[in-house]
Amino acid sequence: MKRFVSILFSLILSIGSVYAISPADSIRREMNHLRGKELLQAHSNLCQLAATQDDMQYELRCIREILAEALKQKDAEAEGMARVRQLYCYYNYDNLDSILFYLPASLKSMKENKTWDYYYNAWSVLVERYIYEEKLQTALLEAQKMYADAHATNSNYGLGISSYDMGCIYQTMGRFREAEKSLTESIAALSKEEDISQLLSAYNALSEILDELGEYDRLRRIVEEWKSVLDKYQKESLRKGYTQSLNGRYLYCTLAAAVAEIETANYTKAGELLKQAEIYAEGRKAVAQFKLLQVQARYYAAMKQYDKAIACNHKNIEIIAASGDSVSLLSVQTQQADFLLKAGRYKEAAELYHEILPHKDRMRTTELANQLDELHTIFEVDELTLRNEVVTTRFYLSLFIGILLLLALVLYIIQTRRLRRKNRALYDSILQSQRTQDKAEEEEARTTSEEQLDHKSKLYRQLCELMQAEELYKDTTLNRDILAERLCTNSVYLADAVHKYADGATINEFINSYRLRRAASLLTENPKLNINEVEYQSGFNSRSTFNRCFRAYYGMSPSEYKTISKEKKIGK
Repeated sequence: MKRFVSILFSLILSIGSVYAISPADSIRREMNHLRGKELLQAHSNLCQLAATQDDMQYELRCIREILAEALKQKDAEAEGMARVRQLYCYYNYDNLDSILFYLPASLKSMKENKTWDYYYNAWSVLVERYIYEEKLQTALLEAQKMYADAHATNSNYGLGISSYDMGCIYQTMGRFREAEKSLTESIAALSKEEDISQLLSAYNALSEILDELGEYDRLRRIVEEWKSVLDKYQKESLRKGYTQSLNGRYLYCTLAAAVAEIETANYTKAGELLKQAEIYAEGRKAVAQFKLLQVQARYYAAMKQYDKAIACNHKNIEIIAASGDSVSLLSVQTQQADFLLKAGRYKEAAELYHEILPHKDRMRTTELANQLDELHTIFEVDELTLRNEVVTTRFYLSLFIGILLLLALVLYIIQTRRLRRKNRALYDSILQSQRTQDKAEEEEARTTSEEQLDHKSKLYRQLCELMQAEELYKDTTLNRDILAERLCTNSVYLADAVHKYADGATINEFINSYRLRRAASLLTENPKLNINEVEYQSGFNSRSTFNRCFRAYYGMSPSEYKTISKEKKIGK
């Protein structure tokens, strides 16, 4: 998440101005009178507003609008920003498949436009996603590829970003010396760039590493460099008329300085720094309060004021428990147990240790399993190396796994055959049902004149004709208001008509029925199309929504439908 915050900050700074928060409809009305850069700025403002509304579809709609306008204006900078926004939208909504799908085209476009900052920011989204999923080896390989690419393009920013990513990965792995080397290189590269947001994040990460390594004299020097960068940027911002607060950035810098003083027993200086940090932390979010309390607890523990340390840590436990971060919670609880032990509160310490140990054991087991799974996915295991393991254990483990795999294979074959038989029968039923429905609709249209229809049935017939003639369902933003406007009617009347003549369906369900029939047709007639292309051409803009609706409508997944369709064609 630290990486996400830094990239978002970078994007906001690159805009060059701070927009006034206003309703989306107000922004859209204003956009009707704008052209060129001003229109792109309005689109950007709308995207930022959409990002706060926890609505992925709406946010993607806004992003695609600014991307379309950027392409229309041939504005490479705006296009790059839009593509990065899109990737981060998928990142925030845990949609790795979409990141993997859209990333190649995004990188290709940015490479052609030579918008290298956005190019490496986009690539870094993938690295961050792998880190978030704890696929550290995969993340490291991707970061190393990015680093090599940055060398080839002579991109200073790319070297800084990729080095930062590698430093964060090494830090997570506990490989602190390698992390220190990568982050030092990142700072050296990013210090040459105008944008300092990523540089500040690199300083923060390096301060944590130097703390882990116990290099507090160097930590002091790094803090001085860090603060001088902040001071310079604040002075320059004020000169340009910017008013954004840097208290959050100063907070982390000040806390790093306090850590150096605590660990070298300069408690008076440390206390002064913590008082300053309290001022910077006022009114800030939970993550800032957590970091402040963490260092305060460390300060009180060093002063042997364990009751105060325990009180600070207790507040942190409440913060972490509310966030749902089980890993950080275990870490803070372990620290609390250590403080209780040092304070002589042995019973409380023992009870807390007893509570957290089972969770730690389970976490270690899960972590080890994930690491082994990832390593087996990436690398071929050397059999000669494995022979150095305990032979007996390895034999019985292999035998057990072999039996499980065999059973799984047998069950998979049986289940696959059953599912295929069911899907083939279901596919035939779907085709027959569609033929029957089409004939019934044709017969009704042929035998029932316009004069015989009531208002609702006329409206429904007009709606169906419009959907078929203009294929409006391909528009991902289509809704009942748009349809009502096209038909020159009230949205309530339209909804009533659809509900009456479409078997109780809502407008959205009615629209999706056209999209799903289109998707089924594409899967049958164009077997070379991949599922993502079918989704897009049918009017869906979310893979998960498409899969869910298709399965609910047809009783099988799009992939299964495509497979059965191919088999039927071959059978003919």
